[in-house]
Amino acid sequence: MTAPESSPSFGGSAPPSLAASVVLLRPAAAGLEILLTRRPTTMAFAPDMHVFPGGRVDPGDTRSTVVARSVVSAADAARGLGGDLDGSTAIAIYIAAIRELFEEAGILLADGGDGVPGLPARSISQARSALVGGEATFGSIAETLDLRLRTDLLVPLSRWVTPPVLPRRFDARFFAAELPAGAKVSFEGPEVAAHAWVRPTDALAAMVAGRLAMWLPTSTTLQQLQHVGSIEEIRERLAPGPLGVVAVDELSPEVTRIVMPAGGGVAGQPVCAYLVGHRRFVLIDPGDPTGPGIDRAVELATARGGAIEAVALTHVDPDHAAGAEAVAESLDIPVFAGPGGGRALPYAARESVDLGSIEAGDVPLRAVHTPGPRPDHLAFIGGDGAFVLVGDLDGVRGARSIPGHPDATAWAASLVCLGKLAPTARRLAGHPSAADPV
Repeated sequence: MTAPESSPSFGGSAPPSLAASVVLLRPAAAGLEILLTRRPTTMAFAPDMHVFPGGRVDPGDTRSTVVARSVVSAADAARGLGGDLDGSTAIAIYIAAIRELFEEAGILLADGGDGVPGLPARSISQARSALVGGEATFGSIAETLDLRLRTDLLVPLSRWVTPPVLPRRFDARFFAAELPAGAKVSFEGPEVAAHAWVRPTDALAAMVAGRLAMWLPTSTTLQQLQHVGSIEEIRERLAPGPLGVVAVDELSPEVTRIVMPAGGGVAGQPVCAYLVGHRRFVLIDPGDPTGPGIDRAVELATARGGAIEAVALTHVDPDHAAGAEAVAESLDIPVFAGPGGGRALPYAARESVDLGSIEAGDVPLRAVHTPGPRPDHLAFIGGDGAFVLVGDLDGVRGARSIPGHPDATAWAASLVCLGKLAPTARRLAGHPSAADPV
């Protein structure tokens, strides 16, 4: 076992900047809606992309006078993010999330110092304009208005680390927060060209249709929230837990299991990735985008005198697919997904057909279409039927996820199909069981 690192290396690239992003939610008749903003085409970073409000942690976010105004303590902030950060760093990320949401969308998650909910609208508007215009700092505003920062209204979601091939890198923590009663978003300054309140399902459909451009952290977060009904449900079922460690287990000369501790970027949601091959490897289900698990897979391949040639996904649920793009971009290799699965990804993926061979690696892998958990679900039969990578077909889903409704009939048929195609195969699951503690 190896302990998690603070950020991924992928060959020693420069460390990314700490950042925070806030997914703002509001109830609506047809379900929860999420605020998406569109960045101007003139921006140097992420032009014309649809994103959530957010940005890098500033030095002022660490000031003791600001931190003292937080409802959440530094120790609780560290626990809330999974326990891999010290308290001072963790609370600074919470403060950055409050500040960025105020600066970009005009929503201030704060009360007066006396704990009375709400603040004068005129005072908030003036303070926000001064902040955007550089005439005041968030710290000076907090002092002037005697703010109690409602960091307790932020629900941690996930962590995303920008792949090292990009010129600007961020180690970003995502939070969810509900729009306060009576509050309205507003926009000042050059960072937002347009905005919309959309249901996650509708935003994902617009991405597939080419109407909304998104990066993977945005689309994946929308997937994670697609079947959520309330902020309370997010807090109870999706928020991070204690971060585990990367665990490596050589199951056979051709299969190594790597338990990555943050599937979908969510600490406490382990996912089993598999490195298949002798020298030419295929990496199955690298669902953790935070870095250490992927680093370990690359290190193992290199130590054996080889390299990873492709990524293959049993399905595109975030806890199985979230790290695939980082691997593919860093190593310049393809990603294989199941029928229709590529449409749910904001990057190019090759869709495997039923009983088709993965065109990579030195251990033959047959992709079998096994719908049930998802329509695009695949299983991979390898070693001439010695093993089969079953993904979520064994019925164990992500520990901190809310998946869509499965197709029970298709699921049963897929299990029958695998039983006929590989009756004696060792079945390798997508998540560790109680017998495989992490």
